[in-house]
Amino acid sequence: MNDVKIKEKRNTNIYEVVMYNTEVRALVEFDETHPRLNDGWADSRYIELPAASIRNVIKKIRSRYPRVRGFKITAITEIPEFTFNKREKF
Repeated sequence: MNDVKIKEKRNTNIYEVVMYNTEVRALVEFDETHPRLNDGWADSRYIELPAASIRNVIKKIRSRYPRVRGFKITAITEIPEFTFNKREKF
């Protein structure tokens, strides 16, 4: 059982996703508020999450923050100091 956890850990990277909501940003410009989201979504948000690849990051982030609801990703960066080397021995 410990081997599985180690493999998952070694194959997981930490990514930082920068995103905002286009609907909120447009409403805030006219001093209006979004019915479901707070005004903070008008500014960029930085979200860190673990994933095996950038493709997995996009899949995870889009499941929670869909494009059709105005969420726009502006950057995805791998955080190297938290990334495990897949060849690293424990």
